[in-house]
Amino acid sequence: MNDRVDFYCARVEHQGSELDDALTMHEDRWAYCPSGARERHDWRATGGMSLDETKRFVRDQVATRDQRSD
Repeated sequence: MNDRVDFYCARVEHQGSELDDALTMHEDRWAYCPSGARERHDWRATGGMSLDETKRFVRDQVATRDQRSD
């Protein structure tokens, strides 16, 4: 397995403060969901990041969204 993650889940309900390391397959490529949920994802392309880069990106997206809602 290479460490390229091609998708992340942007579904609001799947975001949280504790990021899971769960990977799954989407369109025959690695995909990451922060909560490790198994259903109803909102997959978005990463452009091909490592798992660590994907987790940082998702964490930053959540922080940015939270700052906008303040």
